[in-house]
Amino acid sequence: MEILYQGYDITQYAHIRKCVAHDTADDRCDSLDIELENAAGWYGWGPQEDDQIIVSHGGYDTGIMYVNTILPEDGKFRIIATSLPSTARIRGYKSFKGNTIEEIMRICAISSGMDFRIYGLDPNITIPYIERNDEGYGAFLSRLLRLEGATLKCVNGRFVAIGIKYAQAREAHQTITVKADMNGMEYRRCGRRYRALTLETPWASATAMDTAVTDNYCITLNGIPARDALQAGRWARGLLMHKNRQYETLKLTTDYNAGFTAMTRINIENNTDCADAAGEWIIAEAHHDFFNKKSSVEMLRCISTIQ
Repeated sequence: MEILYQGYDITQYAHIRKCVAHDTADDRCDSLDIELENAAGWYGWGPQEDDQIIVSHGGYDTGIMYVNTILPEDGKFRIIATSLPSTARIRGYKSFKGNTIEEIMRICAISSGMDFRIYGLDPNITIPYIERNDEGYGAFLSRLLRLEGATLKCVNGRFVAIGIKYAQAREAHQTITVKADMNGMEYRRCGRRYRALTLETPWASATAMDTAVTDNYCITLNGIPARDALQAGRWARGLLMHKNRQYETLKLTTDYNAGFTAMTRINIENNTDCADAAGEWIIAEAHHDFFNKKSSVEMLRCISTIQ
């Protein structure tokens, strides 16, 4: 394990006793939970909020994380760092009118002291009107991208927009065979998968369909401020994608696996003991316990039937 603090390699001085990395997307940012002995030595580094820390281990790299909380406990330090600096979490208000997605992401990134990237989403899509309403820039972008059928990942000092269809279409990073009695394996169906979602506003309306659903579960939403039919159609499809992706989840706990990262494609092989879990999945979140040499993931089923 290697740890860089403010650009300095402090691995041999840190006396790490616990290190867990949480790799996520959408409404949550990545986080790092470290416990260190030799608190006096560590305090000599003068840790401050938003100091940059990077941990790498066995092929996995957290990227730049920003110190969020420092807790002295019985001669030790517990440090919690996140992939968002404090400026990106400050709540506020701002109206965007006639801006493209790229322009909105650039404004939010600059205001947060970060950079940005866009993958699998047209950066020139114009948003007629949307408000940042008592939200941090990260929370606001996450909400906007969900409407557009995408998700937000904050990594290495960047806001990263990732289109769901783009992520689902990528080649699988790994293929895993599971069994029904496998330790640390949990396949679940929760809630319902909607056949249709209708978005109605004073300015426009549109309906999105999931062609794989036969049950007549439908939903109508009125509080989403789509200003024209084109935007209403995109947002209806994006919201239906988001809701129906939550229907099936697959959780696995394995030996340490550096390839488990959020928004990575995974194939689950067909197995007669657990045939329902077979198919294509996207990692929603991953957790790496470097000291106990364990990794766990929660995955969401790929959906290609939203129209």
